[in-house]
Amino acid sequence: MKIILNGDTHSHEGNQSINSLLDELKVNKNHTAVMINGNVVPKENWNDQIINENDEVEVLVFVGGG
Repeated sequence: MKIILNGDTHSHEGNQSINSLLDELKVNKNHTAVMINGNVVPKENWNDQIINENDEVEVLVFVGGG
């Protein structure tokens, strides 16, 4: 299956949830936001929200600084 992840083509087998994608990418979920096809997905829906073929996924990781 092919998706667009942060502007780049990303391939993986089968459907997966946002949580499993973030686990695969080794992303710290504490300071992260996810959008699918321009819509923000609430963190409480990440386990149930399935990413589909050709979805455009944006993973935004926030870091503090000063």
